[in-house]
Amino acid sequence: MTEVMNVKQLTMEDYPALTKMDTGIEDDYVVRIFDRLVQSDMHELFGLFQSDQMLAIGGYSLFGDGKFAMLGRLRSDRRFQTKGNATELLKPIMERLKMNRRVNWIGANTHLGNLPARRVLEKLGIEQGPVIHYLILTRPDLLSGHTPGSIWEPVHDLKKKYRLLTQLNKNELGTFPYECYYPLPFDYSLFTDEYLNDSSFYESPDRSRFIIIKKDTKKYDYSHVKYFWNDHYEQPGFFETLLHHWNNHPDHIGCWIDFSDHGFKNIPELTAYDVQDPWILYGTWKTNRI
Repeated sequence: MTEVMNVKQLTMEDYPALTKMDTGIEDDYVVRIFDRLVQSDMHELFGLFQSDQMLAIGGYSLFGDGKFAMLGRLRSDRRFQTKGNATELLKPIMERLKMNRRVNWIGANTHLGNLPARRVLEKLGIEQGPVIHYLILTRPDLLSGHTPGSIWEPVHDLKKKYRLLTQLNKNELGTFPYECYYPLPFDYSLFTDEYLNDSSFYESPDRSRFIIIKKDTKKYDYSHVKYFWNDHYEQPGFFETLLHHWNNHPDHIGCWIDFSDHGFKNIPELTAYDVQDPWILYGTWKTNRI
């Protein structure tokens, strides 16, 4: 008789079961920071078990004072991958999030070519959203085709930073790149004083554009660029501003830039960047949206 599978929230006691999984991921960051994930108020991890065998792991992170939940960190044991374990794991997680009145939006970000993951998300009723390209500017000496110009004016006043965001009337990116790999709906709940104080703002000379750059760490430190238009190469001084910021933060290994699909196609030459395969954001608003 087949043993029943069950899903449970993970604790430090489940670490040995995690290390016995055969996921095929070398130096998996989830293993490295497992203790921080299971002890955090912002992150939750769950495992799908059959007896003492962990078949799959996944969870979510909360943003915007719990308003946004991003599914992620999904891994399956390769020895049991064909059994629909990812769906079995995520179903009760989705139900948990639907019951959470604070959560208004549930999303997930995955590779565009990851068809199995996309099928799982569609089975869960999560809607397909924009395609996003993550590029890391690491070789500025190879930049070409951009419009040179002066460095944009830094913005230090907290009220002005907030005003720039709240008066944004066009967002061609389609998301707010809150962190590397974590694009979220553009929502004022994300713009806390702490977040804005930790972000560097630069405004263009004609006051029609602005750039936000914030340190983010995904194994390495990056200058994470948040720009809401597709005219990176047309705006005078855009790249001079990025390089000015990077020069002031030499410990960062590059400028991480989120491009929309249209913005990516506008790039004349890619040799200056480390280019990842494109991602696609899935997301759905709950009926209790406020």
